[in-house]
Amino acid sequence: MAGNPSLWQTVWEWVARPNHVKAVHSFSAAAQSGDEARLGALLDPEVAVVVEAGEPAHPTIKVVKGAYEAVALLRHGMAPRPGVVVTERPVGSQAGLVLSRAGEPTASVTVDFTGHLVSVVWIKLHATA
Repeated sequence: MAGNPSLWQTVWEWVARPNHVKAVHSFSAAAQSGDEARLGALLDPEVAVVVEAGEPAHPTIKVVKGAYEAVALLRHGMAPRPGVVVTERPVGSQAGLVLSRAGEPTASVTVDFTGHLVSVVWIKLHATA
């Protein structure tokens, strides 16, 4: 039965999902608050922030590694701005964030954890007309 999740995997995902949603909420609140210490406390020291932009067939990908650099990037990218709304909602099949302006998505964010710390943040910028 290749491709079908095992019973254990299905149960684990069901059990872990609420914790992931809560952790993404905490991450979002910290990033939007501008509080560097609060945000930094949620990040793994070796966190990677991956920013993907451009066309799906030819994306441009930039990676920032380390908590110090990640805090600076996330504070800037997630800072409250007039007309920008951050919504917690599924991205792909996991809890994530969608940033939008005038109802149009401008970025989607997924967050992975190692233990209770953020280990990878993937930001996909959406082309705007």
